[in-house]
Amino acid sequence: MKMINRYIAVEVLKSTAVVQAFLLSLTLVVTFANEIEDVGTGQYGFIEIIKYLALTSPRNFYELLPSAALLGALITLGGMSNNYELTAMRAAGVSRWQIIFATLRVGVLMVFVSLFFSEVVAPTTEQAAQMLKFTAKNEQIALKTKYGFWIRDGDTYLNIRAILNSSELKDISIYEMMANNELKSATHATSAIFVDDKWRLKGIQQTTITDDGVNVSKSDAGQLDRLLDPDLLDVMVVKPERLSITGLASYITFLESNGQDASRFILAITSKLVQPFVILVMLLIAIPLVLGVNRAGSTGTRILIGALIGIGFNLIDRLLGNVGVVYGLNPIVAASLPFLLALTVSLVTIRRMG
Repeated sequence: MKMINRYIAVEVLKSTAVVQAFLLSLTLVVTFANEIEDVGTGQYGFIEIIKYLALTSPRNFYELLPSAALLGALITLGGMSNNYELTAMRAAGVSRWQIIFATLRVGVLMVFVSLFFSEVVAPTTEQAAQMLKFTAKNEQIALKTKYGFWIRDGDTYLNIRAILNSSELKDISIYEMMANNELKSATHATSAIFVDDKWRLKGIQQTTITDDGVNVSKSDAGQLDRLLDPDLLDVMVVKPERLSITGLASYITFLESNGQDASRFILAITSKLVQPFVILVMLLIAIPLVLGVNRAGSTGTRILIGALIGIGFNLIDRLLGNVGVVYGLNPIVAASLPFLLALTVSLVTIRRMG
């Protein structure tokens, strides 16, 4: 049985790797076609696009892995079925459940690979990709540190400790420098909201350095015509679903402590927790498509059905998530319902196979 387990595992991994390479290449080509429209904006050129594609590849890798696992299992098990290998295994005393568990063992390995990319690699590279795109297109220097976002625009330096959304900021500091790199003024605001094409600041304290000394002034509110374009914040900030689980947990705590709505981030963290285990569900879905039909079924037909199932699952998953946020559904239920439905259907189908 160990030899059979190893054989199934190696063949499924080979097929999954080929499918993953194909899907990833296709995604990169489509992304390149979209990004090429922005060539010439600021300093955003072909080299920046190649760097951007390389940095976003880890995120694409783990997002595509469940679909690749489904198609890889269909190719492998379908080929074994057409070549009578599964029939020979059954004749040798290997049960259907042993074949199923041998396939799922490969899925467990893929789960750990997915977790590594989604939690360790992708959040860092995705942030770097967005920063690269932001700075190249807008010719501004941007950097994210543990002290928040830093942006340089000419002789003005902007530090934002917390970005709630593209039109609401918290804990903002603005430093204006003179031509000789000496500090001209420092302004701090507890919050900023973008309304009527202006940034309205609250809790302002401004320190101005002159030849006569240092002047400090305070005001409850004020406004600035120019601080930062909200559209640029959407580019600069990584979306919740692309943050790590620990990063999402910290941000949810921050939002709840400040009385902000955290449902979008709760939805994202639930999806992140469920996403790796979708791989196992995709493998369970593949098994009835192979073991539950006769050998005459073509591999091409199975692959087509598998592709439609994978696309349908992703559409339903995203649709329920967005609908849940809009209509106030429980974000945990909205994020986990497609996974639970797919798991239930696959287990019931396998059980009915006998």
